[in-house]
Amino acid sequence: MFFSAPSFFCWGKTELDDIPKLIDFFQSHIEVSTLFACTSDTKTAMKHFTINLNHIEAAGGVVCNGKNEILLIKRFGRWDLPKGKVEPNESIPAAALREVTEETGVKNISLGEQITTTYHTYSLHGKQMLKSTHWFKMYTQTNDALVPQTEEGIEQVKWVKRSDIYVYLAGSYSSLLSVLSELD
Repeated sequence: MFFSAPSFFCWGKTELDDIPKLIDFFQSHIEVSTLFACTSDTKTAMKHFTINLNHIEAAGGVVCNGKNEILLIKRFGRWDLPKGKVEPNESIPAAALREVTEETGVKNISLGEQITTTYHTYSLHGKQMLKSTHWFKMYTQTNDALVPQTEEGIEQVKWVKRSDIYVYLAGSYSSLLSVLSELD
């Protein structure tokens, strides 16, 4: 399990009765970014961890072009990868393609394999949320105009050389680094 922000907490003893205490600790310590849970039964631990959280499922992609550049969006002043919520009755891969196209204006994208799934928690209108984002490799040869989806707060869309990607994402979300570390 990977949960994101600037520091980490290792939870060693996996007692299901301790999970509510862990959630309280995790949500009250915003400096904690990564949670490592050591357990032989990850499905049960995840079920108990998430029982008091409202779940949002999202999908997105790491889009590469013919120049081996990666597509980034800038939203609310931070560079990010394009992603968004999965609609009811929509498959996760279809959502990933739709969201990337909506947020960036890039069409004719080929879907590759799933890279990973990241998780992060946040508070929305007083409710504790858990967002799982399914990340895919994506490819395009198109030279479509980049069009930021301004109604979603996206200020800019840009192709970035792989060698420069960490410069752009240095002040962004730590979970993105785990996504990019899974690329070939």
